[in-house]
Amino acid sequence: MKSAIQLSKEIEALQAKVGAIQAIAKEDNRELSTEEQAEIDSIVGDDKNPGQITNLATQRERAIRIESAVSNSVRQVRETQADSEPTYKPFKIPARAKATKPLVAFKGEDAEMDAYRSGRFILATLYKDAKSEQWCKDHGVQAVMSGSDDLRGGTLVPPEFENAVIALFESYGVVPRYARNQPMGSDTLTVPRQLSDVIAYAVGESDEITASDPTTSPVNLVARKFATMTRVPSELNDDAVISIAEMVATSIARAQALRADTAGFLGNGEAANHGIQGLANVLNAGSVVTASVGNTMATQTIAVFQEAVGKLPDFAGINPVWFCSKAIWSNVLGRLQLASGGNTTENYGAGPVPAFLGYPVVFVNVMPKTISGSSKFAHFGDLGLSATLGMRRRLAIAADASRYFELDQIAYRSTMRYDFNCHERGTASEAGPILTIVAAA
Repeated sequence: MKSAIQLSKEIEALQAKVGAIQAIAKEDNRELSTEEQAEIDSIVGDDKNPGQITNLATQRERAIRIESAVSNSVRQVRETQADSEPTYKPFKIPARAKATKPLVAFKGEDAEMDAYRSGRFILATLYKDAKSEQWCKDHGVQAVMSGSDDLRGGTLVPPEFENAVIALFESYGVVPRYARNQPMGSDTLTVPRQLSDVIAYAVGESDEITASDPTTSPVNLVARKFATMTRVPSELNDDAVISIAEMVATSIARAQALRADTAGFLGNGEAANHGIQGLANVLNAGSVVTASVGNTMATQTIAVFQEAVGKLPDFAGINPVWFCSKAIWSNVLGRLQLASGGNTTENYGAGPVPAFLGYPVVFVNVMPKTISGSSKFAHFGDLGLSATLGMRRRLAIAADASRYFELDQIAYRSTMRYDFNCHERGTASEAGPILTIVAAA
């Protein structure tokens, strides 16, 4: 029996084949041939046959259920074998180890306690500190592992440390913060998306009511591994327990947030982004607004932004924002604000507000900071309605003391698993819930 991951790869290959056939026909500026249409119908299905993708999706759902049942059975056996819940020693944070300033990575009433426990775990796993290893055993600091976890040389981190990294990841990254977040209980997940609604018909008292059904399509998420590699000093004392936890958590979160934003906004299917297609390369023609004039920051006019506001559909619950780099906001949107007239000395002192035409502006560091011909320099819309970020919530770390031996430093590696899918892309003529703003050629 094939695994869920194997079946997902087969589905992706078929979807890619359909896209390739359509792309060739588009390049040739022609309709699909009879043979091409028949091949696509056999893959995606028609009114009579469900198609290869639907059949594989059914098999994958069955595989996921089986894999989940096996994992649950293993966990239940382990829980049954446990004689009793262990009791752990209470502890107080030593005065010398207490945080000297507000923590960034750890929040809440137990922030300092969580940071200290996480720091002890890091000293035990990365530094192989015997004292910290014993402390972790005495105080119940351990990684939560299930039968399906594949660490590949890494160690799953305790919940308090993982929660801190995930919270920072969502705080630092625009994609984690604004895309729809979907927890993934396994490495693959299919989420249904509705393509069309039912139709209301006007009928007489004795007329037959025409049936209509909503159509749906699957959104496929496959947890992809993204890793960081960095180095830390090889010697730390007990006073640095909290500071090392804070440093490791923030460095992991920043790097992973930057990668998620790079993939989500700029991804073009390249290996560096695990094949993810970002907003700049995936939206269809109906979701693109091109300026009629202006191929530099200085020559952009307000017209293209007004066109975008007017073109964006008023979907129920939509919360549009502008996505652009701070440089584009300052030199284009901010410039247009201040050039509108009626400004005073106070206005210029305060500067332009991070909003434009009534909608908030969100800075995206990875987006273009200059404008040239046909560059895609901004987006406008609701990322939560257009894209999904699947979070596997599995953070693992590993250390190597030999890699930077001559520098007296330790290399540590972290891995996270997530996926990004921009599924609401509009059509060739109709706009979706997010638009791309393009400069004139």
